[in-house]
Amino acid sequence: MLLGVEEGNPQLGLIDYGQVKALTRDERLLFCKLIIALADDNKEEICTLMKEAGYKSKYMDPNILYKFAKVGYDEDNLELTEGKHIQVYMEHLHDSDPVDQIPQQYIMASRASILLRGLGHAVHQSRSVAKAWRPIAVKALEEAERNVSPVK
Repeated sequence: MLLGVEEGNPQLGLIDYGQVKALTRDERLLFCKLIIALADDNKEEICTLMKEAGYKSKYMDPNILYKFAKVGYDEDNLELTEGKHIQVYMEHLHDSDPVDQIPQQYIMASRASILLRGLGHAVHQSRSVAKAWRPIAVKALEEAERNVSPVK
């Protein structure tokens, strides 16, 4: 669609409603905590939050769970993925500890993270998505804390 024609500033606008997911307040806040844990590389907290989000696998191997979260929501590099393409590496993780249930509510966030990182790799600008999103997550948690009235 073409936007801004009337104002003399035409721009191409794209809307992809297929990439939209509504999260409950609790789901958003849990994801904020996960993003902070990923940005801080807090393996124990990452595993705890992934379990709380609903991740289940055959062996619940914390190393696989940690790597699954890092690659799914944060970053991928040759060291992390053992030199494998991200898709091949994710399949390797699944083969090592078969996933029974993934947090469905966060699939779009994982997709956005992977797509952004793919674009970054294409222009040789690899990034940690969690580190970029961390300030937003911190702000969301602080606002949520301020908006909760104490129980009497």
